[in-house]
Amino acid sequence: MGDVATARRSRHWLPDGMLTRRIGSVVAVLLGTLTTSLFTRDFGVSLADIRGAYGLSVDEGAWLSTVTNAAQLLSAPAVPLCVVMFGPRRILGWSASAFILVTALAPMASGMIAIFVVHSTIGFLLGCFVPATLAIVFANLSPRYWLFALALYSLRLTLALHTGVSLSGWFVEDLGWQAIYWQATLFGIAFLLLALVSFPQREIGWSLFSRTNKGEVAMFCVGLTLVYVGLDQGNRLDWLASGTVVACLTGGMLLVLAAVVWQFFSRVPFAHPAALLRRNIHMPLIIVTLFGVTSGATSVLIPNFLAVVGHLKPEQSGAALWGVDLVQLVALPVAIWSIRRADPRLTVAGGLLLVMFGCWLGSGITHDWRAGDFITMSVLIGIGNAAVLLTMIAMTVANAAREELISIVAYIQIPRVLGPELGLAILTTLLRKREAVASVLAGSNVERVRGSALDFHISGMGSVIRREATVLSYADAWTFCFWVAALAMLLAMFLRRTPSHPLVKLPRP
Repeated sequence: MGDVATARRSRHWLPDGMLTRRIGSVVAVLLGTLTTSLFTRDFGVSLADIRGAYGLSVDEGAWLSTVTNAAQLLSAPAVPLCVVMFGPRRILGWSASAFILVTALAPMASGMIAIFVVHSTIGFLLGCFVPATLAIVFANLSPRYWLFALALYSLRLTLALHTGVSLSGWFVEDLGWQAIYWQATLFGIAFLLLALVSFPQREIGWSLFSRTNKGEVAMFCVGLTLVYVGLDQGNRLDWLASGTVVACLTGGMLLVLAAVVWQFFSRVPFAHPAALLRRNIHMPLIIVTLFGVTSGATSVLIPNFLAVVGHLKPEQSGAALWGVDLVQLVALPVAIWSIRRADPRLTVAGGLLLVMFGCWLGSGITHDWRAGDFITMSVLIGIGNAAVLLTMIAMTVANAAREELISIVAYIQIPRVLGPELGLAILTTLLRKREAVASVLAGSNVERVRGSALDFHISGMGSVIRREATVLSYADAWTFCFWVAALAMLLAMFLRRTPSHPLVKLPRP
C-alpha cells in the first residue's frame, strides 16, 4: 500500500527545483502576454501625444500605429513552431533581450525612418510573447490548473483594454509619454529574468527546421499582416475608394488562402487546417472573432463617448472602466466553477445574454450620460465577456488533439489580433456614417423650421445638432453590438457537447 501511495503522489508532485522552474515558466509567459496587451493599448490611446512628441503629421502617426500593430502578425503565427524547433529559452530569451533594448531607446529615436524601424521592431517582438503561452502552460502545469492559467490569460486582455485608458492618461499627464515605453522595458526585464531562470536549454531541432517549408510560413504571416494593414487604414482612407486598402485586403487574403491550401500538399505542414474542419474548433474561433466586436462596447464606445460628448480626459473616462476589470475578477472564478460542473455551452449562453442586455441598455443612451451611468451595462458586459472568452478558449483546446495544438495556435492569431481590429474598424466606420446621416436629417428639419419664418432664435443649434447626431451614432453602435452578440448566440447553438477533458471537467479521483 505504501508503494502505491508513493506512486500516486509522484504523479502530482515534482522535485522542488523542477516545480519552481515550471511555475516560473508559466508566470513568465503570462507576464509576456500582459506586456503585449498593455503596450498595445497604451500606445493606441496615447497615439496623438506620441505623434506630437515625435513631430509626425496626422497621416504619419496613423501609419506608425498601423506598422507597430501589424508587425505582430509577421512573427506571431510562426512562433509556436519556432519554439518547438529552437526551444522557448532561445526564442523568448532573445526576443525579450531585444525588446528591452528597443523600448528603452525608442523615446530617443529621431527621424521618420528611425522611428518607423524602431516601432516595427517593437511590434515584431511583441508578436513573440503571446503565441507560445498556451503550449508552455500545458507543458508545465498539472491539468487540474490549466483552466486557472487560461483565466489569467483571458483576463490580461480585458485588464489591458480597460485599465490602459487610465494608465496612458496618467503616463502622459504626470510621468511623460516616455513612460509608455519604459513601462514595457521594466516588464521585459522581469520577463527575461524569469525566462533565464525557468526555461531549460534544449537541443535545436535541425531536422524539423530543414523539412519545414519556409515559404508557406512566410506567405501566411505576410498575408495576415497585409489584411491587418487594410483593416486599420480602411476607415481613414475610405475603404474601397483607396487602392492601398483594396490591394492590402485582396493581396493579404489571397496569400493566406494560398498558404492554407499549400498545407494539404506540404510534407511537413506548419499549420494544417484539418482541425479547423471540426465544428467545435472553428465555431469557437468564429465566436471569439465576434467577441472582438462586442468587447468594443466597453473598451471603445464608452471612453470615446465620454471624451467626445462628456469632454473628459482619458484618466477621467478610464475610471468608468475600472469596474469592468473588478467585476471580472469575481466573474472568472464563477465561470471556472460553471465550466467544470455543467455543460460549457450553458456558460457561453449565459455570458452572451448578459452582453446582449448590456448593449441593449447602451442603445438608450442620451447626451446626459456620464461615467456613473455606464456602471450597470459595464458590469453586465464585463461578466459576459469574461465567461465567453474563457469558455471558448477552453472548448477549442479541449476538442483538439495534442499534435494539433501548434496548428490551432497559429490560426488563433486571426481572432486574437484581427478580431479586435475588425471590431474597431467596423465600429469606427459605423459611428462616422451614422453621425453623418443623423446630422443631415436633423439639419434638414432645422432648415424647414427656418424657412417657415417662425419667430424664434436658432442660435447654437448647429452644436446641438452635432452633439445629438453623435449620441444617436453611439446608440446605433451599441445596437449593432447587441445584434453581433445575438449572432454569436445563434452560432453557439450549433456547438456540440465537449468530451471529458481536464479543461472543462476535473477528472474523477
